[in-house]
This record gives sequence, C-alpha cells and structure tokens, in this order.
Amino acid sequence: MTEYLPWWMTAILLAFVTLGFYFANNRTLGVSGSWARVVQWKSDRALDEASAAFSQKPKLFEDALMAATIEEFGEAEVTRFLESRHQNKSATGQQEPVAVARRVHWSVHLAFLCALILGGFIGALIRGKTGIQVDLGTVHSELFGKGFAFILTLFVGGALIGFGTQLGGGCTSGHGLSGVSRLVPSSLIASMTFFAAAIAFSMAIHYLT
Repeated sequence: MTEYLPWWMTAILLAFVTLGFYFANNRTLGVSGSWARVVQWKSDRALDEASAAFSQKPKLFEDALMAATIEEFGEAEVTRFLESRHQNKSATGQQEPVAVARRVHWSVHLAFLCALILGGFIGALIRGKTGIQVDLGTVHSELFGKGFAFILTLFVGGALIGFGTQLGGGCTSGHGLSGVSRLVPSSLIASMTFFAAAIAFSMAIHYLT
C-alpha cells in the first residue's frame, strides 16, 4: 500500500469534512478555535447562561447592543448613522428584529476533536501501521535528542502555535480550508505565510542535517 493517499482523494475528503462541518453547525471549520472552546468550557458555559435572556428576548438584545454601540462610538455618530439608514430605507420595508446568532455548544467541538483522533487511528489501521510514537521522527531526534531538549521543543513549539493562531485569528484548517475556499483575503495571506514559513524551515532543516 502507498505511503500517502492520492492528492485528489484527500482533497475530496477535506472538502467533505469542511462542508459537512459547516452545514451541520452553520460555522466554519477551525481546529484551534474548537480547542480553545473546549479548554475554556467553563467561561463558555457562563457566556451561554448570560446570553440566554437575550436569545429569548431579541428586543432586549437589540437595546443592549444599541447601548454598547453608543458607548463605543458616541451618541452623535450613532444618531447620524441611523438617520442616514432611515433615509435610504424603502417606504414599505419594515425592519426585522435583531436575531441572536446560535452558539455551538462546546461539547460539539469536543466531539470534533475526538473524531480527529479517531480518524487518525482509522487511517493508521488502513495503512497497517498502528502504534504509539513518542518522538517526532529521526530528523527531530538528531537535532534535539530525546531528553530535556525534546520536551523543551514541544513546549516552545506548542506555545508558538497557540500564540500564532490567536494572533492570526485561525490556523491552517480555519484559514487554509475554510478561509481560502471562500477567497477571504486575510485567509489567503495567512495561508501563504504558513506555507512559506514551512518551506523555509524545511529547507533549513535539510541543510542542517
């Protein structure tokens, strides 16, 4: 059996996962965002409880949103905007009340992350290479060993990934799959940055080894 699946097959599978996640949850796919929701499940629950009253009373949410908008931009600016919108509104149109967007429960994100692990296990079964690997391959072991330096690289690398995903507003799945497929400019720039950095680092590792 080949080492990797054909590119066209993985492209179809990734598109199926991305679209399936969107149609099932009405949200774009993002692994780092799902991980953050799971880690912060307590604050997530508190936020759901606080927004419960707004979801049942859209008018209350609209009033609270208007108060926050006035506090942020000033009453004069908000009044000017409302007057201009009123002038452009059709004579017969009636403005619909503001609806509160449905938040996906954190348990959905947990199920998604568990499915990623299960999918990797199934893939290993198909390839006939099941087992637990505690290192990152021979190249990583040659560069950093298997002792304290190995643990340090994992810690620093994980911290940089977490910082980068928060700073960039997403990871390779959120930007590379969901964003690029929708031609979002920020996602296009972020994905080009991801892959350019990966290519440069891979070439540097190649010359170092």
